[in-house]
Amino acid sequence: MRKIAILGSSATRHNFNTIFNPNYKKKFECVLMQNQSSIISMASAKRPNPVIKEDDFNKYDEESVSTDFTKTFFDDLSKLQPDTIIIDLFADAHFGVIEVEPGEYITDNRWKLWRTTYYKNELKDKAPKLTIDTDKDHYLEVFKKSWDIVLKKIKEVAPKSKIVLHEIQNVKEYYNFDDKKYNLINSGKVMKIDTDMYNQALQEMHAYIEQSDKAIQVINLFDGRELYLSFDEHPWGLFYVHYTMDYYVSFLEQLIAIEKKESWFDHLKRKSYRKSK
Repeated sequence: MRKIAILGSSATRHNFNTIFNPNYKKKFECVLMQNQSSIISMASAKRPNPVIKEDDFNKYDEESVSTDFTKTFFDDLSKLQPDTIIIDLFADAHFGVIEVEPGEYITDNRWKLWRTTYYKNELKDKAPKLTIDTDKDHYLEVFKKSWDIVLKKIKEVAPKSKIVLHEIQNVKEYYNFDDKKYNLINSGKVMKIDTDMYNQALQEMHAYIEQSDKAIQVINLFDGRELYLSFDEHPWGLFYVHYTMDYYVSFLEQLIAIEKKESWFDHLKRKSYRKSK
């Protein structure tokens, strides 16, 4: 069984959920999840957990915020030595970052961070924000420098782990209950975004990661085409990266194909390295 770590979002984590892929546990175990953190934040310095009891967070939401601050992902990688680390750039496209001090950032997670007392008292309307909406060119510049740092950290703590880039894309349409296609941005259920601009930014970031290390594997189920949509009955509702159920089947098929490229001898070497840590 291959051990999987994720630096990304539910767009990747869904693939390791029995709702979407009932038999995934026969081949994979998801041992680590860094949820909804931007690459820029992950390249920044560690910070204390800002969540307090009065914020009334559940465990999942607190971990999403706290680990974005504490960067324990890299320590956990070192301990777990997963076979494969899968990365997606949802947070960089949809959230952006807050500059908490010069050159140091945290993910501007509007779904979770904004609910904290810390954000309301210390950051809201005080700390500068950087997103692809407000300054795409500068964001991409900071992103590229940050990716170089993150890649170096991953290689230092988990040198035997394979890196797979999950090249997500924002879809424009969804299937309603009558199986007809509708414009997602006009559904009234999602925040309106410039999907073309978001996807263009994602493509630029993906391209930079691909050229940064030729050993990085890629899963791209769109490949320049809009093959998948969202749909009203998605278990987590309509969203730009909540795809039709066939997407998740295809994703797992591509991941299995990537894993098969690795020789059994290489896999044994990885297991031996993990035990020696």
